[in-house]
Amino acid sequence: MSKTKEYQARAAEALVDLDNATNERDRARFRRSHGVWLRLIANVDEAAARVAARTPPKVKAAKAGLFK
Repeated sequence: MSKTKEYQARAAEALVDLDNATNERDRARFRRSHGVWLRLIANVDEAAARVAARTPPKVKAAKAGLFK
């Protein structure tokens, strides 16, 4: 399972837990948890976009005389 899908599943679990919360302390905890998972999803997606936008490394010619 990819990180994004795992984080989406955990965010969904946090929402379900939020609906089932019985007191304000638990509701605040699950709202915060849901926000954390959403930020992680955004960070993973942004990191993937940065990697895709990066130019491929240039191949350097081997220096003469190194392997004698």
